Amino acid sequence: MAKKLGKKARKFARKHLQSAAKRNRKQRSQFARRPRRGGSGRGNERDGDGDDEMPQRAIDNVMNNGDAAALVNGLEFPEDECELNSDLSDSDGYLSEDSECLYYSDSEDGNAVNDCFVQDGLDGENDKMNTEIKKQKKKLNKLMDKDPEFANYLEKWQSELKSDGSKEDSAEDEMDSVDNDADSSDENLSNDKILTRKTISEWCQLVAKEPKAPSLRSLLNAYRDACRFGVSKSPSVQRIQSTEVFHQIITFVLSEADNIFHALLEISDDVNKGKIMNLRSAKKWKTIEPLVKSYLQNSLDLLSQLTDNQILEFVLTRLRASAVLFSAYPSTSRRLLKILIRLWASGDHNLSLSSFLMIREVASLLPECLDLCLNKSYNTYLASSKLVNEGNIKHIDFLMDCLVELYSLDVQKSCERATTSIGQLNSILRQACKTKEKEDLRKVDNWQYINCVNLWVRFLCCNYKDYNMHPLLSSVVQIIRGVAHLFPGTRYLPLRLRLVQMLNELSSCSQMFFPIPSLLFDCLEFRDTSQKEQGKKAKVNFSSLLKVPKNMLKSRDFHEECVLSAIDVLSAHFAQWCYHVSFPEVATIPLILLKRLHEQTTIESLRRPIKRLIDQVDENKNIVERKRDGVSFSPNDTTSVESFVQNLQAEKSSAKFSQFYKIVPKKLR
Repeated sequence: MAKKLGKKARKFARKHLQSAAKRNRKQRSQFARRPRRGGSGRGNERDGDGDDEMPQRAIDNVMNNGDAAALVNGLEFPEDECELNSDLSDSDGYLSEDSECLYYSDSEDGNAVNDCFVQDGLDGENDKMNTEIKKQKKKLNKLMDKDPEFANYLEKWQSELKSDGSKEDSAEDEMDSVDNDADSSDENLSNDKILTRKTISEWCQLVAKEPKAPSLRSLLNAYRDACRFGVSKSPSVQRIQSTEVFHQIITFVLSEADNIFHALLEISDDVNKGKIMNLRSAKKWKTIEPLVKSYLQNSLDLLSQLTDNQILEFVLTRLRASAVLFSAYPSTSRRLLKILIRLWASGDHNLSLSSFLMIREVASLLPECLDLCLNKSYNTYLASSKLVNEGNIKHIDFLMDCLVELYSLDVQKSCERATTSIGQLNSILRQACKTKEKEDLRKVDNWQYINCVNLWVRFLCCNYKDYNMHPLLSSVVQIIRGVAHLFPGTRYLPLRLRLVQMLNELSSCSQMFFPIPSLLFDCLEFRDTSQKEQGKKAKVNFSSLLKVPKNMLKSRDFHEECVLSAIDVLSAHFAQWCYHVSFPEVATIPLILLKRLHEQTTIESLRRPIKRLIDQVDENKNIVERKRDGVSFSPNDTTSVESFVQNLQAEKSSAKFSQFYKIVPKKLR
């Protein structure tokens, strides 16, 4: 039996043996230290200065790191860590109040109360307590008259209490000298004015009548305290003692702040960034700027602290009217964008929509913040699309549509980012095709990679007709076909269907033909299953799957879902080319494969839709052939081909397949 190594020998083995050294190198590569934000030295030398080095650096990161978690690091864009909120750092949002501004108590009829602490009326309860005390004193006096010994006992007890009280008073005096600061804060709290509903309503009426009223500063200070309500324990925040007052302050200030500032600055509702920047040199801006700063800073604090989605939605809806004021402070706008993008990625649809509308407004007003907006939103989309299930499919599609709209604000900048991202996708795919290792294949066979490809597909479909994007289109098509051929077999049919849908969208926007049926029929050749296997039932939803589990491959529901989904995709493909002069050639091979599938399928519920699709395609093929026999132009004559398509679309008798395509989902589902 081998002798056990000692402590020193084990320590030497962990440090110097070949297997231990290899494991340590792998761990160091996975947990590499990130460069400092603003520092110099190795971090800056490694990162480089220009944006041109970023794609190669990201590709090298993906090629060297073998961990599947490196996918996000390989696909995400680098973000500039800039100083946030530097425009408002010279102020904490508090404004000096005018002495003419009065505080009111809810119990008063309208009389002003100056320099006093507002107290709740408890006179009725105090009277009851006084009457009970008087009754108890009468009972004690009667007992003392009846029993003189009891009276002597009470006198001794009172004298002992007085001596103990004097000792406690001296001890309290010593503690007061030590805890001076704590008592001073309590005294300051008692000097503050409580914010009541009547006080806020009076201030709101004065400000609504005259925006230049002195109560505007007090109202903005109350808004500052409301934005910290429930979070801060400062004495000023404790002036708000009910949620009704909180809602009253927040509702009025957010609803009327935009109109108030427009009236003070004497600007119209359609003011743009240029007018705001010109106003910053005017004298009236210097007097109003502290009010604007206080409002904007406190609104950002409110957004970062709120957790209720309905209140957040209301705040964002009202702040969108004041988006032009943020254009005067670019650094503050950057902080606003980071908060908005975080809320945009939340699962609540209404909150995400309100956040996106505000993001689009700020990005269109501030071109200098567009880079941050595009990078941050893209990285957030990647992080949100890491896992896809039936509950978040609609949310991820919504994020994708929003991101396409943001990238369409500046197509030239967006094309540069698209080129970088597509290059990263292509390098990951090449590495997977080269090695065929599980770790490299896992970087392609995941939702982040597929959703990233789908994002650029939708971006191309949205802007292809207005801009020259043919190089991007070619690269994306190569990636789609490469991914489809990298994962053959029936298990990857959901992935194939998703890729074919992308090709259909690209074909529709670019009017280019892609051989789609060949990508589907590889997965649709089933072997005959027994009656026992056909009886197995398992719910299958291809929208949330990329690879089907092995236990579902023999189930009848899986077979039905495969065939019906393929019919939907093929119908969309045929509907795009049903009027084209080359439709007979397009449909020849798919018809042969469909007839073979119809013969192989033993499930009667699948044979009917396959047979109907064959009949519709065959009928449309005969119509185009008859029309084509009557013309004499060459297929190279593009103008004649376009006129042929237009004439065929105008005839009602040739629109049968398009009508079939519209009713296919209703009939089969």
